[in-house]
Amino acid sequence: MRVHINQEPRLIVATVEGRFDVHGMDQFNQVVDLVSDELPNVIIDLSAVEFMDSSALSGLVRTLKRTMMHHGWIVLANASSAARIILELTRLDEVFGRAESVEAARTLISQTA
Repeated sequence: MRVHINQEPRLIVATVEGRFDVHGMDQFNQVVDLVSDELPNVIIDLSAVEFMDSSALSGLVRTLKRTMMHHGWIVLANASSAARIILELTRLDEVFGRAESVEAARTLISQTA
């Protein structure tokens, strides 16, 4: 798994590629650790995710909790079919903000800020 992280004003954009599972959680936790009062909002681009396990779901929930602590928001963008299936099966798709693209996610976050 690879995680690409970009920091913007009040926003973290993270792109996850490959298998989003227990073996890559150390890398994903860097995203969680960056969330702060200065960076309260997170967009997770899931377009290149090939597989997700319960560790990935736990990481997303931790990120959600952290953004809420800092009065921010998390939006999952462009979820691949593999990501979408697991999110729908667990009904977590109803918990997270969702968008069809990173740009649409930026718009959604700017409307909620």
